[in-house]
Amino acid sequence: MRCLPLDLTATISQGKRGDCLPKYLRQVGFLCALALGWELVARLHIWPELLFPPVTSILGSLATEFSQGEIAGRTWHSLSLIATGLSLACLASFLASALAMLFPVLADALLALMAVLHPLPAIAILPILLLWFKTGPHSIVILIVFSAFWPLTASIYSGLRSVPVTQVEAGRNLGLKGLRLVWHVMLPAALPALMAGLRVSWARAWQASVAAEMVFGASGKDGGLGWFLYIRRYFLEVPAVFAGMLVIIAIGLFVENLLFTSLEHHTIERWGMSSE
Repeated sequence: MRCLPLDLTATISQGKRGDCLPKYLRQVGFLCALALGWELVARLHIWPELLFPPVTSILGSLATEFSQGEIAGRTWHSLSLIATGLSLACLASFLASALAMLFPVLADALLALMAVLHPLPAIAILPILLLWFKTGPHSIVILIVFSAFWPLTASIYSGLRSVPVTQVEAGRNLGLKGLRLVWHVMLPAALPALMAGLRVSWARAWQASVAAEMVFGASGKDGGLGWFLYIRRYFLEVPAVFAGMLVIIAIGLFVENLLFTSLEHHTIERWGMSSE
């Protein structure tokens, strides 16, 4: 096997650590370039301004909505529902995965349900939820739980199954068994899979929440960002619609780059559980 020169090896290792600019700055730069291109195309008036508003109009509408407190209140409403639904989904996923690891019969039942319900889009069950629970925040929370539960459970269960037997036996030698063994030994070892599942669950829950309010108006009059888009689209306030979309994008970037990345840095990377 041929060895790489020392200077080339150092260059590759530096490239693996990251480029000169942090990832979030590269993403912001790309978004700024995209916004500039959008503004130039809008100024050419290829399409009517009602359908393709310039970025300046969108930012002006965003500033107006924030100054009036409308979009800030809608954002807080959406995030509170997401936090409630994700918390319930995390608790249910952990309990289901832990019980499946302890009882093979429950594992078979969980895998059967996962095969049936995991591929089902969450928005497809919303008409049933509206018939059972009517419009309101409770329907949205149940939809969020359904959206987040299956990918998170799949990640946690597969992560728990991939824990080395030596670690499990070491925990048993220390007197741990049952849920204590899962909590203190298996769950920390499955943390990378749990973080990956949480990322997917957050995205699924966020999409389902906005789509439910925007398509069905499921939240009623006191809705979140999806309801904001629904109302502004109804009155053809297109710059406001794009302003609401910018808020959704900004929240996604914040959660991905600050919350999840910081959490991974202080857990998975710090504990040496990352392959990078």
